[in-house]
Amino acid sequence: MKRSLTALLLTATLLPTGTVLAAEQGNTPTAIEQGTATPERVPIPPAVQKTMDKLFVLQPAFKQLHIQASSIDGTSKIFCIALADDSKEGEIGSSAYLTFDMKTGELRSFEIKIKEWASKKKPSTILAKEKAEQFLVSWLGAEGRKQFGESTSNGSSLSTMYDKDQNPTTWAERQVEFPLVLNNIPVYSREFLRIEVDGAGRIVKFEYNPPNLKNIAVPTTAHIRSAEDMKKQLITADSLYLQYMEKQPEKYDGRPNEMKETKQVLQYHLRNYGFFDAQTGKLISVMTGEESKPASFFSDPWKVVQIHPQGHKLVARSEKEAAEVISKALDVDFSQMQLQKRDDPPVSGEGQDSYVNYSWTNDKGINISASGEKASGWITYAALDISSENSHPATVSKEEAFTTALAFIEKYAGPTAKELAVQHVTFEPEQPPAWVDKEKVPIHVKDKQPDYHFMFLECYEGIPVRDRLHTVTVDSATGKISHFSLDPQKEALSLPVPQGIVSKEKAVESFLQNKKLKLQYIWPSYFEQQGPAPILTYTWEDSENAADYVDAFTGNYVKIPIEWNDEE
Repeated sequence: MKRSLTALLLTATLLPTGTVLAAEQGNTPTAIEQGTATPERVPIPPAVQKTMDKLFVLQPAFKQLHIQASSIDGTSKIFCIALADDSKEGEIGSSAYLTFDMKTGELRSFEIKIKEWASKKKPSTILAKEKAEQFLVSWLGAEGRKQFGESTSNGSSLSTMYDKDQNPTTWAERQVEFPLVLNNIPVYSREFLRIEVDGAGRIVKFEYNPPNLKNIAVPTTAHIRSAEDMKKQLITADSLYLQYMEKQPEKYDGRPNEMKETKQVLQYHLRNYGFFDAQTGKLISVMTGEESKPASFFSDPWKVVQIHPQGHKLVARSEKEAAEVISKALDVDFSQMQLQKRDDPPVSGEGQDSYVNYSWTNDKGINISASGEKASGWITYAALDISSENSHPATVSKEEAFTTALAFIEKYAGPTAKELAVQHVTFEPEQPPAWVDKEKVPIHVKDKQPDYHFMFLECYEGIPVRDRLHTVTVDSATGKISHFSLDPQKEALSLPVPQGIVSKEKAVESFLQNKKLKLQYIWPSYFEQQGPAPILTYTWEDSENAADYVDAFTGNYVKIPIEWNDEE
């Protein structure tokens, strides 16, 4: 169960300010002031109060806020509390939102935003993991900590609120996840324990939805195949593909626009990534727990086409020009929709000095974003996002959409894009399995027709060049382009000629000698509905990731170090 913190606080501002939370453990009021209970001000159960007392000792910042609303989510039996400071209407203040198990009082989640903590600085991965670990041990105790495995950190985010004058206040944080462990094997699930840490090392968000293990048959390792046997099934000549990298980094460190150590390589890559049933080796969906199709962008090209690139550029030196350019490219009438510019911060601060970002929105659920090179004004990315309320059934075929996408690429691709390997990438929602309550599936998932996504990879000597990629999305209802991303035009493409390269069979031997599998449970989760039981699978070790490859000229296995410890 998830609810919008902002939405609940907006509702709460219509209510009288609640009692100030006491500064000492045990003195926090056990209920909202007697006699003032309303549907959004329900008395706090004693079990929830006890958990709050403990939390506010560990997180004293909660004590400076007032209770604004408290309510019960009847479907999930969750008790919700919203807190805020005394900021005036239209100002950005401090706020928090907490949820608890109604019966046991156990903490399910909290999110806190203190105005004085606002910053776009994110913590390093090392700091985020360290602070998350400290909080987890303090909250659950050393014994409780043992139910979770080693933490991982693969994501960060920014969130922004605007005051009445549209002045933004931004908070940044990094996510840390702790997998549940069963039979000494970690469990992968989107519903388990997550903690978010801000740039100063403060815990600003916590989410944990523990699974009900009663009467659950957890599979064991008794009848699974060995890792070596499974590797032979997953690594074959048919499972490899060949590609160039014009600028292959020597390492990845989270700053792609600052990669200085790169080289030209021709590499064999493995197609098979994901979670594989430990008995059959079949690819398993983490959403449904059923057999899944491999990702289409790992497949052979859908088409290989020859074009005559025209080399046109979308150039804008101002917001007004950007609106005109995007209006023509996406066939959108800005003036008719009366869009207003919205100064959203970029998703990431990486490389933003050399790029300019634009973003517009209106009250009809339509958003448009674009970015381009600051020095040249060259727009290389734009996207149109229409809310599910505005979506319509598909009216164009894949082939019709491809004709539109190809004409766009031919017009705006540079002189080197004469031969293109095309992928038709699908993002269709997986059909709900039998254990899902279909009435609880979000409407946009059931009604939205998938759009047509095309990836165009420039080729050299008939081989795709991975870092010369253009993408185009065509709306399945309108037949118009709704998204494009163009690799900057270059005048030449010079790469080593693919002569004397090792065979796929030799590359297979190299992969078999170096790739390592590990056991991991997955617990399917379909749009917040938890599956009936975990499934035992094999997956590649984290250190052996999809960026590693076999050099096609030498046959050597190349590991690309990934270091995500730098602050962004």
